[in-house]
Amino acid sequence: MGVTPVRSEQGGMIFDVRMRNGHAEAIRRNFFWPVRMTDIANNGGRAIEAVNGCRVAWMQGDPSVLMAGVDCGAGAPRKPRRKLVCSGRAGAPSSTGESDVQFTCG
Repeated sequence: MGVTPVRSEQGGMIFDVRMRNGHAEAIRRNFFWPVRMTDIANNGGRAIEAVNGCRVAWMQGDPSVLMAGVDCGAGAPRKPRRKLVCSGRAGAPSSTGESDVQFTCG
């Protein structure tokens, strides 16, 4: 995001939080096992709110990186729509039974 992170610890998880224009990014910095996505999302949301004092309106991501829209009174930015469509083509099998596969995504 091009912004210096602020470290925040919530529920034993350490996050580097970056904020810009109503968007937040929380990168989990420590190993945590067993990990449940609901725990990561809850702790990541609290980490974002602790850094900026605003309410997390929406969040998406994976166990390592969370992206969020933050509402500081003027409303949160809309959640981005990500749609990735890929098509693939497999080549003829070689003598070992392997094929080359090419994907095009857009």
